[in-house]
Amino acid sequence: MGRPRVFTVLSAAVLMFTGYAAAPEPLPSSPLTLHEALGDPTTVDFCGLLDFADIEKTQRPASVPMPSMGACSFQSGRTLVSFGFPDDRANERLTGATPVGEPSLPRGLRVVRTDLQGQPVLHLLFADDTSLRIGTFFESREGAGPDALAVATKTAETAARALAAGKRAKHFEYRGDSLARLTACTALWSDAEVSARLGAAVTGKGDLSRHSCRWGEEDAERFVRLEFGLGPRPKAAAGVREETVGGHRSLMQEAGDGCTILTGHIGGPDASRDQVEHAVLAVRAPDACGVARALAATAWPKLPS
Repeated sequence: MGRPRVFTVLSAAVLMFTGYAAAPEPLPSSPLTLHEALGDPTTVDFCGLLDFADIEKTQRPASVPMPSMGACSFQSGRTLVSFGFPDDRANERLTGATPVGEPSLPRGLRVVRTDLQGQPVLHLLFADDTSLRIGTFFESREGAGPDALAVATKTAETAARALAAGKRAKHFEYRGDSLARLTACTALWSDAEVSARLGAAVTGKGDLSRHSCRWGEEDAERFVRLEFGLGPRPKAAAGVREETVGGHRSLMQEAGDGCTILTGHIGGPDASRDQVEHAVLAVRAPDACGVARALAATAWPKLPS
């Protein structure tokens, strides 16, 4: 009774060692939505979606990729590349955008280009009209050459092909008292409170990660932005003054008609990176630092502890 079963097992082993393998499962072909590709948008590790070995074929990154809440950033030549959720998901921003790269990416994915203050910005569009953004940032026009666009295009295409092939996004495991648990548009202020401090009626608009919110248009005279992120431990530097605001050690920097206040929080989810969570408040307005200080004094005591 046992011999046929033994023969079957041995036959399977012979087939395995002689190179027989079952036919691979066909790659998915249905139109890909962002939710299907990423899952929970609040915890995505965007660096884990990129194939840096492939990106290096275009230009070698000049820095270790740095994940943050809702984005992955790395230096390439003189250009900082940021891949993640867009600041503004308004469809009108993409009207008239220029197609970039291969026109036939799989599963209905497309890459288009819009420019922001002379710097190329690419958008990876999904089948449900949601998008991810590949931003390029450089300090001088000299960095705005074809290399910047080439590395941004390669970044978009490697991410698109990985996601279309069914690659699952990795997710950070944030602690219970993490800023990642908050919704930036509603956790610390109401629209009415921001409007009163800013001196203009504004409504908060966030991104898919919920880690960023802006009140007012970015090019307006009065504007507020709040962002939760990950980064190095905050340190005072030239042009930056340290203050205690709302009971929290804060670093304040004034530049032109704008002012920024940053406060650190707890350690990040990846202890090996020595990152900390932080909240950053940016204001553009008359007496920008006064407005920023007043808003932070209301907001910082509400941060989880």
